[in-house]
Amino acid sequence: MTNIDTMIPSPSLDGAQTEGVSDYENDSSYCFIVNQKLHCIPLHKISNPTNLNVEPPEDQKQIQIQHGTASIHQVDVADFTPNKLYLKNRNLLYSLNNPSSVSDIENDTPTNNNSNNNNNNNTPALATPDLVIPSTASSTYSRSPSPAEVETDSSSAAIYLPKLIIDLKDNLENNFTQLKHLLVKIFPSWSDINQITVKQLTGGITNMLLSCEYKKSQPVLVRVYGQGTNLIIDRHREFVSHLMLNSIGLAPPVYARFKNGLVYGYLEGRSLEPAELAKDWVYPLIGQQLGNLHRTLDYRLIDEGVQKIRTLRKRRKSSAANDKKRYISNIWELLEEWIDIIPINPLLIESFNTHLDVEVTPENLKDVIHQELSWMRRHLENCGSPNVASHCDLLSGNVIIPENHSHEPCITIPPINENPIKFIDYEYMLPAPRGFDIANHFAEWQGFNCDRSAIPNPSIDNPVMTHWVRAYLDDMQASNEQVGAVIDEIKLFYGMPGFYWGIWGMIQSELSLIEFDYAEYASLRLGEYWDWKKEFVS
Repeated sequence: MTNIDTMIPSPSLDGAQTEGVSDYENDSSYCFIVNQKLHCIPLHKISNPTNLNVEPPEDQKQIQIQHGTASIHQVDVADFTPNKLYLKNRNLLYSLNNPSSVSDIENDTPTNNNSNNNNNNNTPALATPDLVIPSTASSTYSRSPSPAEVETDSSSAAIYLPKLIIDLKDNLENNFTQLKHLLVKIFPSWSDINQITVKQLTGGITNMLLSCEYKKSQPVLVRVYGQGTNLIIDRHREFVSHLMLNSIGLAPPVYARFKNGLVYGYLEGRSLEPAELAKDWVYPLIGQQLGNLHRTLDYRLIDEGVQKIRTLRKRRKSSAANDKKRYISNIWELLEEWIDIIPINPLLIESFNTHLDVEVTPENLKDVIHQELSWMRRHLENCGSPNVASHCDLLSGNVIIPENHSHEPCITIPPINENPIKFIDYEYMLPAPRGFDIANHFAEWQGFNCDRSAIPNPSIDNPVMTHWVRAYLDDMQASNEQVGAVIDEIKLFYGMPGFYWGIWGMIQSELSLIEFDYAEYASLRLGEYWDWKKEFVS
C-alpha cells in the first residue's frame, strides 16, 4: 500500500486563520485510519486533492463536502441542560466536548469574524476538494451476515464538521431540509434532494436516530445526540473508536461527524431482546466476538487518536494550567467525573445510608460516593484483569444478528470472520478491565426490569458460563484451569456494573426527557453493588 506520508499533500496554508478561509472551514477536517492510527487533515490545508481517495460506501463513488452553504444553529441540546447549566463548569467531559477558545477544536457555538454576517445563519461556502484515500476498505465491513476478511492495511475515513449543528426541531418542521442538504454534500451521488427520504426510527426532538435513503439505495443512519449527553459521554472518543472499529471490520463505516451527531452505515439485521442473550444459539457467538474486540483493538491507539482530534487547532492562548490539561483515559476517571455532577437524590442518599456505617447527608453525599469508588478501585484495579478497549454498554439492544439466523444450539464456534454477530453504539467505549466489560454484559441479561435471577452464576460449575468463556477465548478446548481463572476474574467485577449504572441513572434522572424512572432504576442497580460487596468482604 502507498506510504501514508506520500498520500498527504504538503500544506498550502499554515495553521493560523487564513484570509479568504472561513473559521467554519478552518475547523473542519478529513479524518481517516491507516493501520489503526488516526490521521487528520484540516480541509483548508489540502493543496492537491487528487492524491487523496476514500473507498465509497456501496453506491457512492466518493465522500466529499462540496461548495455550498450549510445552516448553522446556535443551540446544541447535547450541551444544554435545562436548569442545570451550573453543571457545565464542574464537569470535565463537558469541557472536553466543548473546549474554550484556549483549548482545542470544538466550541459551544460557531464563531464568525465577519460582522456583516451577524444577521444570517448561513456559513461561507466550504472550499473542499474531492477526497480519496487508496484503500482495501471496500470489504472492510460487509452488510451481509458474514463479514469479509479484513486486510491489516485497510482504512476508514470520515469528514469532521465540528461547528455544524443539526437542529431537530427545525428539521421536523421543514421535512428535514437542512439534514438533506448535508447528505447531498457528503454523498455527491445523492444529487436530487427530492429523492432523499428520512425515516425516524427512535427518539424525539432532543435525541433521534434517523434512517436516510436515496431512491432505493441502502440507507445510512444519522444519530443526533440527546439532551445533556455531553456531560456524560466523550464524543471525541466515541468518534475515534467507531472509526477504529470500522477499520478492522467490527463496525459499520462512519461517513461524517457534525457538532451534535454522526452519519454512519446501516447494519442489516435486528437487535436482540434481553431474554435472548442467554439463548444457546447466540451467547457463544457474543462471547467470541467480544473476545475478538478485546484482543484486536489497541486502546492506546484510540487514546492517541483522541488526543490528535483535540489538538487539530493550535491554541490561541497558553497557560501553565492548560499545558497540563486533563483528559479521561479510563473507566475509573469517568466515574470520578460522573460523581462530581451527580444530583442530590433522596433514593441515592437512602441507598448509601442503608449500607454504610456513616451518616450520609446532602452535604457529604458526593464525598461518601467518592470514598466508596476509591474502596472499590483499590480492590479491583490491581487484581490482574487486563485493561482492554471495552464496549461498556453491551446490552441486548446493542447486539445485532441477522434476521434469518438459525436457532440451532451453537455447540462449536465458527472462524471469527464467519461470526455473524455485530455490536453497535460505542458512546461509552473506554479502556477498562476486561473483567468489568464481561461482567457488565452478563448484568444486562436481566434487562431493564432488573430481574437478577437472569444473570448467570459466575462459577466453573455453571455450563453456560464455561461455554461462554471458552467461546470468548476462541478456544473450545481450553482447559478447566484456564476457564476457571477467567470466571474468577469476571466474578470479582460482578458488583461494579451496578455501581456504574447506578451513578449514571441518577444523573439521567435529571438530564433525560425520556419517560422512564431513572432514579428507581439507579437504586435497583446500586442494590447489585451492595449485595456483591457484602459477599466480597465476607
